[in-house]
Amino acid sequence: MRHSFRVTNAMRSYDTLVVARAYLKAGLKLILIHGIDDAGRCTCGQKDCPHAGKHPIGEYFPNGANSATSDIVLIRKTLRRHPKANTAATLKGRTVVDVDGPKGKQAVDALKLPKTVKVKTKRGYHHHFIGTPEGGTFKAEDVDVLTGSNRYAMLPPSVHESGFRYRWLRSRTNTAALVPDTLQRLRTGVDATVTAKRGRPTHAIKLGQRNDVLFRTACAIRRRIDDERIILEMMKIANSRACQEPLPDRELRSLIGSSSRYSETREDLFGPPIQRDPLPMEWLWYPYLPRYGMTLIAGDPGIGKSLLTSLLLATVTSDLNWPLSDEKPSGNRVLVLAAEDNWQRVVLNRLIKAGVKLDNLHQMYKFRALTNERLELFAEHMEEWRPDLVVVDTLSAYMGGGRDMHRQNEVGEFMALLTEMAESTGSAIVGLAHLNKTSTESPLYRIVGSIGFAASIRSALFFGPDPNDPTRVALAHGKSNQSEKGRTIIFEKVGGGREDVPLLKPVEFSDADHFDVCRVQKNAVGRPSSEAQAAETFVLEFLSDEPTAWKALELAAAARSISSPATLNIVRAELAKAGRIEQVGSGKNARWVLGEANTEN
Repeated sequence: MRHSFRVTNAMRSYDTLVVARAYLKAGLKLILIHGIDDAGRCTCGQKDCPHAGKHPIGEYFPNGANSATSDIVLIRKTLRRHPKANTAATLKGRTVVDVDGPKGKQAVDALKLPKTVKVKTKRGYHHHFIGTPEGGTFKAEDVDVLTGSNRYAMLPPSVHESGFRYRWLRSRTNTAALVPDTLQRLRTGVDATVTAKRGRPTHAIKLGQRNDVLFRTACAIRRRIDDERIILEMMKIANSRACQEPLPDRELRSLIGSSSRYSETREDLFGPPIQRDPLPMEWLWYPYLPRYGMTLIAGDPGIGKSLLTSLLLATVTSDLNWPLSDEKPSGNRVLVLAAEDNWQRVVLNRLIKAGVKLDNLHQMYKFRALTNERLELFAEHMEEWRPDLVVVDTLSAYMGGGRDMHRQNEVGEFMALLTEMAESTGSAIVGLAHLNKTSTESPLYRIVGSIGFAASIRSALFFGPDPNDPTRVALAHGKSNQSEKGRTIIFEKVGGGREDVPLLKPVEFSDADHFDVCRVQKNAVGRPSSEAQAAETFVLEFLSDEPTAWKALELAAAARSISSPATLNIVRAELAKAGRIEQVGSGKNARWVLGEANTEN
């Protein structure tokens, strides 16, 4: 965030695109707002729109201030469709004093605020400052003090519904001043707004209920009062007079801060449709991978889903044809979240062999569960990088953060957050999942975890053995909400071995469907379980000539839900006895490498 702001000549232009470039260069994040048409009506098309010329274009900025962007491509795309759009910027690290009437002007003039840049509005002025006042946003008589990343302010050359055009005032000052402490004098006295009877209530809040009740109370107050100082004073009264054992002041402040992340108002959640014009469906790969939504790829552990995602990543980053198609991807940027410990040894070799162009790839450097805080960082990076394809391998590994993958409400909320990211960036997000061994009518019910995984996606692809040739694999389309299902594609595994990395090569279409591809194979008498087979395949693929700690292998297997530590230990003993893997060192320094017998096999 920049610590200065200067009004340039380009910002005084009436050309919205020219002005937008100047604002972005100055470090602002923009939202394009519905403008005013030649008849004086809001371009949203709503008759008697209550927020004419002041609400975001939901088609491209569906989450208001949270959809603000620094992407000039998105701005240009929006202006092509909405040439009369108004412009606004979020107020992270900045403050706007909105003077709206004679009483407000009189009150602000009495403060003798420092000279700063100002915007002329219909009824007054916007004073722009750098920094945030203590206590954040508040209202006074005919004055609004606005600040924070969840707020935005209109900027020139926007047009008011009256036809008045916002403009930067010319003066000797063209740089925004630091926010002054004297703004606090505009606040209404807290003591006059908070009244309470002395003494404790008859039914005091017990210790076990205290934090939950206080948190809910803070959220309720915040929905009605957007003033941190008033919220704090009211919560102090509730804490001291309503609780059997009051919460320490430091913990109370932390609780109040947490409530700010859950303070949506009724208007934020409910109301008439903002977007009234249907949008066309967009595809990264028709009909398998839709943009603006999520696709799930599910299959048994060890079947080769990572080889499939490597093929998809190579197709996008290198602008190749999709399998058995003349069509190419509509973009070339990708973002990869792969829950494997060794990027250099395992993932990177596979991507390079598949033909991935690394200049078009971003990755999550360390495996970390996507807690709410990391989801926010994930969303920020997607907004900046604007990937065309995002791969999350596996969804259950990254869900983490205290969530239960078997609870539909928790899975649904997690998937909804990912879907919001896809909708705000136009990305196709692909999540990988494993199948359990249960034999049911529909493979959708075999996805490990809650049915919420299958319910929250637009497209489901299933990856498994070719029913007609078990040496090959097949990709079958099992669910599609927005198109007909695609044909099943058959692949051959090419290459592999000790010194090579296998690839998938598409060979033909098949009439088999996802039921055929996912049919549970019963083990013959004396045959090892599929889990043991998958564990053996993984161990031999993971190990190499470089000594590797067994714990690292266990963690990688757990992240991909391949096998339990007990099964891995059984497989280790069998492979070691056969000479296919060997132990180097002993005790805490023990490491494992591929054995000489494995070369012969």
